[in-house]
Amino acid sequence: MTSKTLLNIFLALALAGLLALVIYEPGKTEAPDAKRLTALDPDTVQKISIESSGREPVLLIKQSGQWQIQKPLTMPANAGRIQQLLKIAQAKSIASYAMSRVDANQLQLDTPGLLLKLDDVLLRFGATDALGGSRYVQVGNTVHLITDRYSHLAKRAITEFVSPVLLPQGSVIDQLTLPDLRLTQQDGRWSVDGQEADADAIQMLLDEWRYARALRVSLTDNNEQKKESITVTLGKNTDKQVLRFTLLRSETEIILQRAEPGIQYHFPLEAGQRLLTLPATVDAVQ
Repeated sequence: MTSKTLLNIFLALALAGLLALVIYEPGKTEAPDAKRLTALDPDTVQKISIESSGREPVLLIKQSGQWQIQKPLTMPANAGRIQQLLKIAQAKSIASYAMSRVDANQLQLDTPGLLLKLDDVLLRFGATDALGGSRYVQVGNTVHLITDRYSHLAKRAITEFVSPVLLPQGSVIDQLTLPDLRLTQQDGRWSVDGQEADADAIQMLLDEWRYARALRVSLTDNNEQKKESITVTLGKNTDKQVLRFTLLRSETEIILQRAEPGIQYHFPLEAGQRLLTLPATVDAVQ
């Protein structure tokens, strides 16, 4: 090996060492985590209230580990949507300022367009930053600048907070009345229109209802087309709950309306049809 080759190897090793010093900077401690909008743990929040211009106040309560809408209607809530919204509790603060050092009027914090309260912590949403589009949010006596990915989540239509699951969690169906057939049980034995039917087919239909999840939920409209009735009786003995739906059909979807809360569940046509008919089983075909 020539001296020139050895020199090149030495220079290469020296360069590699210098690059390591620049990249890894031994002896330098890691920068602390960015300041968070609140000290709340999203998993421990039990109450959410939302007020924004042009809409009714929204109140959500966590009961026995499940989120429920309390206002403006009473319904199980969409847990996934709630989890998305609660991420704001730990949102990174790009910058923060003492309230005494900012112009509340200029930042629109004196008349916020959105008030979001997580338990007892109030978040006041002001204007967006003119350059980066980030949002000014006041928490107590501090104003934070955060990435504006949460205000639109809080301003969702109330139907987007409604759980798309058709029946309450853990429901036990005692009776099911559909437009073209009626399922009843006596002493644990199911019948269809008073006649014995394939037990597997009945179980499959009941499971479709137990686990039905709508593609979307919307407010009930006053559609004038022909409407059919569906009744689902839940529970056993004297502790029963009766849910009444109105069925609407179209070329692309099946809609189940509930008049009492004024909402409707939208199902793709194929999924909706499975809620209305007994499936053909292998035994039934044979």
